[in-house]
Order: sequence, then C-alpha cells, then structure tokens
Amino acid sequence: MVTQLPLDGVPLVKTGPSGVTIRPVRDDEVETLRQIERSAAQAFRLIEAFSWLSVGEVQSAEVHHALIKAGTNWVAVDEGDHPLGFLSAEISGRDLHICEISVDHLHQGFGIGRKLIAHAIDIATTRGLQAVTLTTFRTIPWNCPFYERLGFRVLDEDALSPRMRDVLDLEEAHGLRRDTRCAMRLDISAP
Repeated sequence: MVTQLPLDGVPLVKTGPSGVTIRPVRDDEVETLRQIERSAAQAFRLIEAFSWLSVGEVQSAEVHHALIKAGTNWVAVDEGDHPLGFLSAEISGRDLHICEISVDHLHQGFGIGRKLIAHAIDIATTRGLQAVTLTTFRTIPWNCPFYERLGFRVLDEDALSPRMRDVLDLEEAHGLRRDTRCAMRLDISAP
C-alpha cells in the first residue's frame, strides 16, 4: 500500500496494481493462466477440509483454447500486459456461465476478481443474455459471500436448471461434495 499526498493535502491510498485492464486471452497465455489458477488455489491450504484443492487439477489447456475460440476467456493484465488473473466462461442458452475465475495469490484482495466479474456482466449484457451463473463453495468467504455482495443469489435446489444440476453433479463426481457447493445466478437487466 502506498500513501501519497495530492495538492490539497488529503492522503490518497493506492492499493494493488494500477492500470489493470481486461482483454481476451491469447493462445500463447494458456500455460500462464494454468499457473495463475494453481497459485490462486493456494488459499485453500489454510482450510483443512479443502486443502487438497491447493494441489488439485486446474482447467485444461484444451478447455482454455476452446473458450478462447468461443470468445469467452478473458485475462486481467497490468500496465506491462502481464496476466494477473482470468475469467473463463461459456454461453449456455441465454446464460453466461463462469467456469473459472482465478487471481494470482500475490494479487488477490485488490479488486481484480471484482473487475473480471464486472467485465463478464458487461459482456452478458452486450450479448443480450439473461443471466450470469456460476457454482462455488457455500461457506468460504471469498466464494459465495463474495458473489452475494456482487448481486448474485444462491439458487435453491428446486430452482436449478437441468444444466446447473449437471454441473453440480459433475463437480461432485470430481470430489467436490454437493453439500459444500451451490449454484448462483445474477439476472441481467435489459439495457
């Protein structure tokens, strides 16, 4: 954190990297994104029940490349165009579904994730979609509670679409207990 005094003498506090922008991911950045996801997962080391995620699999290069081709894989970069985080999504029906969002552990807590989510919402709005959806952990502070603060709501089991049920079932098949997960949705207002 850097504190500067502007001309009027009121302190300004600058946090995190300045000049973060969001742009589409390039094919040559896929391995960097996989490293960012591994770095982001280190936050789970401190939670005994989920510590295995810190050494778990990350999104495959093939999935990244497919989402790049679909135009739904974005990276947050600093002023030097160095990737700091990413958000990958897919369009399913009238929804933009967030598959993965990760910010390098050294850059977490500075609003980069918030900026990536805002970008996804803007894209969904521009494309005339109805909602942004995702699945996440119910009780981990930087998961469900974070998304709730951004306007997402938890979907009750009876409100799940067949696609969202399938996503949660697939996650469970990969070791993510269903009782720890939830599906969330942010409805898009017409522009």
